[in-house]
Amino acid sequence: MNKFKKKSKFNYPLLFSPLKVGKYMILNRVVALPVHTGFAHTDGRVSSWMIDFYAELTNSGAGMVIVANTAVSPDGVVSKFNLRADRDEFIPGLTKLAKTIKQNDAVACLQLNHAGRFAKTKQPLLPSPITSSNLTFNVESLKGFMEFFPFEHRFSLTQHFINQVKTWRRAMTAEDRERVINNFAGAAFRAYQAGFDMVELHGANGYLLCQFLSPFTNKIESGFGGDFTGRAAFPLAVIREVKKKIPEHFPIGFRLILQEWVPDGIHLPEALAFARLLEKEGIAYLSASAGTYNSLFSPAVLKKMAAPAYLKQDMAKLTSQVNIPTIISGRIMTPSRAEKLLRDGITDLIGLGRPLRADPGWVAKAKGPEQKTIQCLNCNWCLKQVVLEKGLNCRRWPKLVRKRTELEHKLLTRDYRALWIITDIRDIQTFKHSLPLLAQKKKYRSFPTILFLQGRFDHQDFNLARQDFIQWTKNKFHPLGLKDTPRHYIVRESKDNWESAVHEEIIHGNHGQIFICSNQDQPWRKRLLYKERGKVLVHLNANAYPHRVIVPVDLSDATLLVMIFLKQTHIGKKIFSFNFVHVVTQSSGQEEQRWKEAKKIVGFNEKTPLQLISTKTGVAPALIKIIQAQKYGTIVMGKRGLSGIKQWLLGSVSAGLMRNLTDQSLFLID
Repeated sequence: MNKFKKKSKFNYPLLFSPLKVGKYMILNRVVALPVHTGFAHTDGRVSSWMIDFYAELTNSGAGMVIVANTAVSPDGVVSKFNLRADRDEFIPGLTKLAKTIKQNDAVACLQLNHAGRFAKTKQPLLPSPITSSNLTFNVESLKGFMEFFPFEHRFSLTQHFINQVKTWRRAMTAEDRERVINNFAGAAFRAYQAGFDMVELHGANGYLLCQFLSPFTNKIESGFGGDFTGRAAFPLAVIREVKKKIPEHFPIGFRLILQEWVPDGIHLPEALAFARLLEKEGIAYLSASAGTYNSLFSPAVLKKMAAPAYLKQDMAKLTSQVNIPTIISGRIMTPSRAEKLLRDGITDLIGLGRPLRADPGWVAKAKGPEQKTIQCLNCNWCLKQVVLEKGLNCRRWPKLVRKRTELEHKLLTRDYRALWIITDIRDIQTFKHSLPLLAQKKKYRSFPTILFLQGRFDHQDFNLARQDFIQWTKNKFHPLGLKDTPRHYIVRESKDNWESAVHEEIIHGNHGQIFICSNQDQPWRKRLLYKERGKVLVHLNANAYPHRVIVPVDLSDATLLVMIFLKQTHIGKKIFSFNFVHVVTQSSGQEEQRWKEAKKIVGFNEKTPLQLISTKTGVAPALIKIIQAQKYGTIVMGKRGLSGIKQWLLGSVSAGLMRNLTDQSLFLID
């Protein structure tokens, strides 16, 4: 490596020197490594919270940002909150993400992955069936995995692991292999279309590409297995197909496992031999990793990985044997250590995973006068949160940031994709009257799915009204840039159980906002509001004051969810006026302070007032009195208190309101 000879204004001149990777000149040697966040929507789309997260990451000053773990097919996801790139419908969100990363001149890279046997799917893909030779170690590794988590989570995790192992009896077919190879190529092309500068293929962590390379998981005797050449064939086939699909000079990186730390697994000599093959295939850079989910949780491996720069020796050998840039990972905690690794020729680029998440100011601190970085505690709490499907979080973040992250992750299951349920002409009239409550902010706008439930003896008038309503929605939404598809208008014939039919549509369409009109003659409508979980359930009524909104709050987590929902949907629209009220049966004296903290967590206008109402008659009666006296047309509240405040439980307040509403619309946020 050439020394950085010119005098630099930085304390760490090599760290802030440029380096060419592929066709791109990276402004400094800091790479934000791919760390799985679990911040995508449950259907694989980019979420607004993911955009915000990567905006902050790119603002950190890293020269290159790699988005973690984007699944190339539905059967390759590692999480139900996994980002995906297997269909064209994901391109708009990926485009926003790429644009966000590149806004500060960072190079944007999308990591592509298939989880193989670790995928969260009914039938995971794997090179060959599990055998008695590796079954024992797989089961033994479960013990370390279980002890890694709190006791209350161990049973469900053990059950999931055992069920997953049961599916490891069927090897991939030739058709499976061909499909996955094409899946990688298709996802790479979508990354290119979305504006990413390069892609990285995930060949580590024990995922599919790694599984084919490893003799621990690949027991195929010939073809795509057997000796080293056979085991390397599948990942190389993926690379070649990807190169065919993308423009000639579009860079491809590779996440390379150096040590698997399992019996008969990948060791350094074979990893280095594979690295040389990758270089010959035209790979633009190699990003090093170690360990898989079969080894990461063992006490011995945890001890190894607790050491600063624990891959230093292996990385020195890798860097010396290839002529393409290498990226080190593994607890590079301080700028001074990073500079020394560069100066000693151990690596060409410094990969920061958890250290950069623990301290987003790491790069800025390295640039300026000597400042102490906030160091990752290596407590693995972030990993536990992700495995438990709670999303990336860090104990080093301020309390308010942790709480906001927790809430935003809960909202990922509360998608703003709307379902309107219509059964008769009166419903149609109510929906037309309620348009201000239905329309979303531009950022979250999408065409609703409209479900018409058609009875056996529907009158011809309803059929005509339905066609008229469809045309009305087109006239209203097309000027907003929304276009209908056949999927957006659904007619279902009469069923004995409409509740079940509606539930099926909610699940199938991944709907997060469910709008249904009030009808006392059909009690199933009201029951629907209480049966669906993790949704926004809306009970619509036609009234003269839909713009007058009362928001009862209990100052628990349920309140925070309501506030975030309103901020992303109705707050800021001039036609609405909001009154946040808190009914107090026994004052604690802390209500105003808790309201102030809630506004800070959510990012609400700090001047937003809270009306405190004292009562001895109960919360629901006090709210009903205010609603009727002050003519509120819309009520928005949490469906279920999460803080343990008994007077705000679902049955006592929202059900009490439902029994006494006349023509008000009610939003229940679960």
